[in-house]
Amino acid sequence: MTAPSLVSFDLLLALCLFVFSVGASLLALNLYSLLRTGKMGASWRVLTIASVLFALAQALRLAKASGWPHSEIFELIGVIDLAFVLALAYAFYLQRQVFVSAPHETQQIKAARREEPKNGDEDEPLVLSAYDREI
Repeated sequence: MTAPSLVSFDLLLALCLFVFSVGASLLALNLYSLLRTGKMGASWRVLTIASVLFALAQALRLAKASGWPHSEIFELIGVIDLAFVLALAYAFYLQRQVFVSAPHETQQIKAARREEPKNGDEDEPLVLSAYDREI
């Protein structure tokens, strides 16, 4: 019985990472289409870019593991990884800003609801959505 080849394991691992990263990119695109406005949409826009960068890096790793002859392009993997990490960190920063400002926004909404309606708008309730407005 022979030991499994390390090259075939690396190729299988690169293929799995590539397939899952493409799936994650498609899910990120779908989520961005649901949340494309406001600060929450901005963070998902950056997360979508990050997931596409990750899929690109995995595609290059798959090409490298399969023995693609153009080795000069593999030097880009490190640059793409750096861009991915920076985009991910920036998306987390944007998402943090949404959650930090949420208590302040909630207090403003509660204060607006306590005010008396003007111009006979008693029947129309105040509805504010975090997804439809800039926070």
